[in-house]
Amino acid sequence: MTLQNQLTMADFPKFFLGFDRLQSEMFSNAADSGYPRYNVVKVGDAGYRIELAIPGWDKSDVSIVMHKNVLTIEGKREKAENDETYIHKGLSGKGFQRNFKVGDYIKLTKAYMERGLLCIDLNEVVPDADKPINVDIL
Repeated sequence: MTLQNQLTMADFPKFFLGFDRLQSEMFSNAADSGYPRYNVVKVGDAGYRIELAIPGWDKSDVSIVMHKNVLTIEGKREKAENDETYIHKGLSGKGFQRNFKVGDYIKLTKAYMERGLLCIDLNEVVPDADKPINVDIL
């Protein structure tokens, strides 16, 4: 039997010390409701854009918070008191919360609404002290 066949998930902590948070995040069984739908777009060499499909939502009903490598986008609506009754409701409009784990050097640069999409621009800004250093051999 080869080493590859002998390793199991129970061996993970033995080889990746200090990564217990990563293990729980990678293998969590948290259910994803699928709402709202979203795209993640790579922009250039160091940029990303998250696009959430939230038609009919007003920007005042949505909050965006980035804290400790987690970008949280949450939508809450006050229940409107009016005399309207939906005959068919194809657009959900229900409250939502989406969390995205981001890298250490990811900075949120801009958030805006465009064509029914909430767009969030992110950039990776690596400090000079953490960039690789090329050394010329003399």
